[in-house]
Amino acid sequence: MESAPANLSETKPPGRISLIRGCMFSGKSLLLVQRVQQAREAGRQVAVFKHASDDRYGRSQIVTHNGQRTDAVPVASAGRVTELAGNADIVVIDEAQFFDGEIVNVCRDLASRGCTVIVAGLDRDSWGQPFGPMPALAAAADEITQTRATCARCGRAAEFTQRLTSVTDRTMIGGPESYEPRCEQCFEAPPLALRR
Repeated sequence: MESAPANLSETKPPGRISLIRGCMFSGKSLLLVQRVQQAREAGRQVAVFKHASDDRYGRSQIVTHNGQRTDAVPVASAGRVTELAGNADIVVIDEAQFFDGEIVNVCRDLASRGCTVIVAGLDRDSWGQPFGPMPALAAAADEITQTRATCARCGRAAEFTQRLTSVTDRTMIGGPESYEPRCEQCFEAPPLALRR
């Protein structure tokens, strides 16, 4: 008969990677803000990060399109998340699509330490193609929440982000003035030659 560990309080539960993905205006940031609030109300140590390029509504906050917000540390590289997470047992990362492939290893490393990692991002770019590290994050995730918006044209469920302004680069930041959610039937990708 196997014996239990001498001190159960020293056994840290395994970590998890929870991915929230979808198009713009589908509630990804709202889910993040709600999970941060719930974790803090439960007395958990939470570290919140976002990609530094997203400064639409505030440089040091995750802000939903309807104005709900939570403080976040802006970082330009995924490695900074590991450096700054400290002793947090929940690590939240927004705008994951803007990070390079290192974000996957960072999430795996944090989970191996027993952290719950909640990471969110756009699953498709303006061309309807997989966005940055999102497919690799999906492969590494223990749990995936797929969010959907309402198509701005026909009202069906939307899974694509329609760019409304001219293309300048692949990671153009914007809000309702630049993008809207579309279903597959109403989505119109920009010319593929403009995808950088």
